Amino acid sequence: LFIYVRIIPYKTFYVNTAVHFFRFSVLLFTLKLLTIFPLNVIILVCVIWVLMTVSQRDNINAKIHRGDMYIMLNSPYAKPLVAPSVARPRLMLNPDDIERVRNNLSRYPSVTSRWNELCDSELAKVGATPDFGSYHLRDCLIIEARALKMLLDPDESQIKQLISDLCEMLQGFHVKDGIMGARWGGHLIFIAAEVYDWCYSYLTDADKELIISFCEKTAEAYMEMGYPPSRQMAIAGHGGEAQLLRDLLAFSIAVYDERPDIYDFCAGRIFDEYVSEYNLMFAAGASPQGPSYSAYRFTCMLWSELLMRPMLKAPLYESTEVMADGFYYLRLPDGQALPLGDNFYATKSPNTRAYPFAVPMFLAWACTGRDDFFEQAEGVETYLVPERCGIDYYKDGSWGEALISPVSYLVFAGLTESKPSKKREKWHHFGDPIGMSVYKDEDTFVLMKLGNYWGSNHDHLDTGCFQIWYKGTLAGDSGIYDNYHAPHRTRYITRTCAHNCLTIRAPQHIEGSGFPADRPNDGGTRRPRGAEEPKTYAIFREFYHMADTLWHLESEDEVSICGDLSDAYNHTCDKVIRKMQYFPKEKRFVVSDEVVSKCADYKKEFLIHYELEPEISGNTVVLQNDRARLVCHVKTPEDATITNLGGEGKRFMCDGVNYDPPHFFDNKDLGWGRVVISPKIPALVDNFVVEMTLEEKEN
Repeated sequence: LFIYVRIIPYKTFYVNTAVHFFRFSVLLFTLKLLTIFPLNVIILVCVIWVLMTVSQRDNINAKIHRGDMYIMLNSPYAKPLVAPSVARPRLMLNPDDIERVRNNLSRYPSVTSRWNELCDSELAKVGATPDFGSYHLRDCLIIEARALKMLLDPDESQIKQLISDLCEMLQGFHVKDGIMGARWGGHLIFIAAEVYDWCYSYLTDADKELIISFCEKTAEAYMEMGYPPSRQMAIAGHGGEAQLLRDLLAFSIAVYDERPDIYDFCAGRIFDEYVSEYNLMFAAGASPQGPSYSAYRFTCMLWSELLMRPMLKAPLYESTEVMADGFYYLRLPDGQALPLGDNFYATKSPNTRAYPFAVPMFLAWACTGRDDFFEQAEGVETYLVPERCGIDYYKDGSWGEALISPVSYLVFAGLTESKPSKKREKWHHFGDPIGMSVYKDEDTFVLMKLGNYWGSNHDHLDTGCFQIWYKGTLAGDSGIYDNYHAPHRTRYITRTCAHNCLTIRAPQHIEGSGFPADRPNDGGTRRPRGAEEPKTYAIFREFYHMADTLWHLESEDEVSICGDLSDAYNHTCDKVIRKMQYFPKEKRFVVSDEVVSKCADYKKEFLIHYELEPEISGNTVVLQNDRARLVCHVKTPEDATITNLGGEGKRFMCDGVNYDPPHFFDNKDLGWGRVVISPKIPALVDNFVVEMTLEEKEN
């Protein structure tokens, strides 16, 4: 009975209930010890009290679900310095923006056409994947499109029907458990917030109560962050996605007049935690989570920026522009995203591969007005109305919760006064916590990553890695990301052996590696805190350090970086120094390593991954793609052992086991295998010097 009482779904109520029950029980059993009451009387009193408590709970829950009453949220955060305006609309735009939005209808005719199509479409009123739930992305986009139409050209009868359709959708919402419940439920809450704000004067008190109560019910049932959103963290994991940064924040702004406590909690947490954490984490212009998830979560960060903009009249984050600048250097010359960390672009729809950063760059343009950001948002219209709206949430670029739509395009376009483009060099350095240098021109891309801090989550154990792209991939990462928990990911692509790195292999996992004994031993870097995601930036800096940048240089003649990687290998080595140098005019790349292991028997290996089977002759290795080749000369050690590990059944080897992807993808970028360069004679101290020349194939 006590456990049953504790599962009351409204936390502020069940905490008080548990406390009272505990005190009541202590009192009665104390009286029993004093032999005042017989045991059967005490049991009877307890049963009656529990039944009364459950009845009271059900009565309260029924009232909450009917909208007759609310339980106010108690925020542990400082009260936000700004509050939503009294005037409406105040969500995404204010009254002064309406004329600009009207003008956008003629300025962007193709987007307006999609918006009109949605306005005229019929609601399906059934889930796109009915067995999985009631969510239908297109239905949500239709409700949103009609809400904007009613804001610009009100019609009372149509507005009443719109409100009725929304309430029906809210009352019938259900999905199966899983992370998409938070994303789909969050999107519905966001759509409800738009209708609530843009049609506010037409809402009855009953409408307001129903929308608020069912949005809270949906948030409590499906949000991974919980409701109120107190779980998860800003710098890693799903806490940095749309749940709080768009959906609940938008909801809190819309219902502020009736429920200021929701805004105080949501905005209070963003001001207290997210602003400072993001300004520190993204100061270098990149995230440790890799380009794919950096783009996704940066998009959500930009949503919070845009939602707060009408109140602040100034940027919310200091790191917005520098982060947006960084994405230019995370895109290959062919337009695809640099495959670094978990890369979902490779397995999804063609438009996400062709225009990987279109959505965040559009929102960055809205925030900053930078013309070059709008240029980099090419292809964003392909994301506006995905053809599929079901469980395959990446297939057509929807991201499952419509982080861009015809409505948000029309509302945000031209929000900020135009600013000139920034001149871009062919080289760029990302400082702490990334420690990474890049060279990029029209047909060449060279990555030199130290990885000063490891981000866990979607980051890989690739400290000291390099990648070379010349008219196609020549030396890149191996494998493909499709399933977060698949052995191909957990036992191969996230490991050091899947990257162009060093491995120092002891006979078995040793203390400090961060891996349990039953995991493959690839000789790679340690795994800080067993891959637990860092909860704060301070914890990240204290426990996830892997390398130090000793120096870096960027010029027309040379782009280079040198780092001390000893901390990443401190379980197997006393010292690891890697220097990477690219000479653009010569198209020559040189990697130099100094490795001092704790034991001479630990096998040191220099790894290079490739697309096609290589040619090995003496100390020379030739890697190639369809249009170019990479000629690698092993200068040191002179008597190196060079082994080719790849081909059928050996493409994704880790500690003697091949981990194929969970699905077959016809993509040679997955890699054919790797070259393993190692000293012939074991020693405590070894040096590697490998010189690589980029050459164009004839014809």
